[in-house]
Amino acid sequence: MASPPGPPTYGGPMYYPPPLEGMLTRRNVFALNALGLIAIYLAILFRLASSDLNVRGLAHFLAISGGMLGALASLAGGLGSKRTTDMQNLGLLVWAGVLLLFTLSAFAWI
Repeated sequence: MASPPGPPTYGGPMYYPPPLEGMLTRRNVFALNALGLIAIYLAILFRLASSDLNVRGLAHFLAISGGMLGALASLAGGLGSKRTTDMQNLGLLVWAGVLLLFTLSAFAWI
């Protein structure tokens, strides 16, 4: 007994998704760090402007999410980018640590 015929084969070129390293440009890492710092700055401004518990919760969220966004972007740029030199990679890793320390100090103050 013969098996039923399968679907026709695709004759075109194979699709390979672009690698993630292509998205780790200097501009994207800088933009994500800038967004993280803006979120921390807004959290500090919200804390200074109001003492309401809901605003304080929003400030906590902005501080943690902004710090993590910037630190993870720097970590990804330092570990995964093939376009940066060793000194730039080291600088990004140190910057990620400094940003996390600043985030924790801002979070403790809020």
